Amino acid sequence: MDRLSGSRLCSIGGLAVAIRFAAVLGGMAAMGAGAGWGATPPANAANAGDGSQAPETFGVSLPSQRLAKSLKPVRLTPSEQAGIVLGAVPEVRLQAIDRDKVLQEDASNERSGLTKLLRFAIARDLPSTALAADNGSWYEAGGGARLWVGDVVSAEALGLRLHFKNVHLPEGAELAVYAVADPSGAGGTLKNGFPAFDPERNLELHQGSEAEAVRTDFWTGTLSGERARIEYRAPAGASAELPFAVDSLQHVYLDPVAKLAKSLIQKDAGPCHNDVTCFPEWADQAKAVAGLGIIVSGGSAFCTGQLLDDLSGDFTPYFLTAHHCLSTQKDAGNSEFFWLYQTDTCNGTPPSIDSVPRSTGATLVNTSANSDFTLMMVEGALPDGLFWSGWTATAVANGTDAAGIHHPEADFKRISFGFKDESSACPSANFVRVSWTSGVTEPGSSGSGIFRADTHQLFGQLLGGPSFCGADTANLFDCYGAFAATYKQVKNPLRRGWDDASEPNNTCAQARVVNTGTLKNRVVKINDPDWYKIKVRPGKTVTVRVNFVDANGDVDLDLFGADCGAEPLATSRTANNQESVEWTNHSGQPAFFTWKVYLASDTRNTYNLTVSIR
Repeated sequence: MDRLSGSRLCSIGGLAVAIRFAAVLGGMAAMGAGAGWGATPPANAANAGDGSQAPETFGVSLPSQRLAKSLKPVRLTPSEQAGIVLGAVPEVRLQAIDRDKVLQEDASNERSGLTKLLRFAIARDLPSTALAADNGSWYEAGGGARLWVGDVVSAEALGLRLHFKNVHLPEGAELAVYAVADPSGAGGTLKNGFPAFDPERNLELHQGSEAEAVRTDFWTGTLSGERARIEYRAPAGASAELPFAVDSLQHVYLDPVAKLAKSLIQKDAGPCHNDVTCFPEWADQAKAVAGLGIIVSGGSAFCTGQLLDDLSGDFTPYFLTAHHCLSTQKDAGNSEFFWLYQTDTCNGTPPSIDSVPRSTGATLVNTSANSDFTLMMVEGALPDGLFWSGWTATAVANGTDAAGIHHPEADFKRISFGFKDESSACPSANFVRVSWTSGVTEPGSSGSGIFRADTHQLFGQLLGGPSFCGADTANLFDCYGAFAATYKQVKNPLRRGWDDASEPNNTCAQARVVNTGTLKNRVVKINDPDWYKIKVRPGKTVTVRVNFVDANGDVDLDLFGADCGAEPLATSRTANNQESVEWTNHSGQPAFFTWKVYLASDTRNTYNLTVSIR
């Protein structure tokens, strides 16, 4: 019963991740990140942690907000835009890995540690000269532009993530990356520094950029199959050299549902698990839970986590997982979220993980080993139908019935039932023990939430423990970081969502008066548009431009005169990374013009606003 009190080593495939539970007790300082949340509590003092009542909130569903995305043009690759039919494409090929050897290594590593991460991809380096201007195909793309195309292949991979470095695209350049086997897979494009993917086609070109937005290094999302294609459109007059390098990739070898590569060693989750879809009373909480792919030294690891509601209920996409899963901004920025990875019917056919909606990238909010938590804010676009989990910062009494929702062995979503138990077997008072009565956890479950059965509020996230299908009664338990301990380090962001200094400007009556120039890092949210206005002299023309990453949320722009209730004078509702409107004051006297920046899809995005008058 005291197996967690010692030092254990959890080796995540060729990488050794030391999880020393003594360190979890107290050696590591919390790593704060980011500002932008409100410094004052909301009006609801009973829930604001002022001492009158322990802070808590309940879950909330995201209202559907796909207003116009599906009606907008499908984004095209550079070759499609130019009408180029690609011939045989040169490739850089890595030979197949010894998959059975890797799986044997994984099985040995699982037995050596109690934390429940799961490796599902290994890192592979590419030769420094693998991709160069002279080992791809060049095509004339019109107007003096040229198109370079090359493939990267890692034989027998179920999926790939490519690492781009030293990216310095010239103005007007486009860089597209997509899966050749499945053009609708999680591809992505980069235009003048913006990486992204479309939630429907997962392929999108980006227009308009600003120098500070250029990323010199980035990981693509997971691309289905063994082959990834790269297209680079060089504008007229650009250098003949490629303005990027690809130095490594993640080779996905494990898919517990599809089992595309047969092996006697490969296994899915154990037989004692419960399909979460068989318990409709937990349907909402299940929609908050996502699989989490993390780039680690030597490969990729899989954990679980969930969206958390904040006290303002404004759908800021806060995501809670475990500190031992990830703990740096670099890790958060490279993370990939797998949503709605679950069956449609009780014990029905599960989806393949490469078919579910995905988001890429997050901002680290705070993290600590003290209660083994990491709180992030998801930056990539979110699909419809998600749920934000409620939580309680009150200590939970022994004997309280509980349920955990998770992705064991990176498999589809399951639910386990148990109760809060006496917790001396866990590392410290910052952790709670849950003893299982139906179902357990396995590698891949790390970071998943434990919820009260009565209120469905989260009260911890999974560290690990000795449970597994077939474990003896003494080992049918796991330890979770107590949210009562975690809350002390995340109370500021959870008091209210993340917004900008222009608030409140949610209505026409609250429109923020601005001058010409640029406002950076504005935040627009679902049900929370941003309004601005400026006075324009007779005969002068005002131009309003917003720049953003469309893949993180489709932002649109409407311009009005004095009457915001009338039809807009001008609109900009494209599927690009920039929206722009302009209007001339023909009234003969100075007049205010007002505009609304709003989301046509997703829950939140940031943008830069530029206003000029000529």
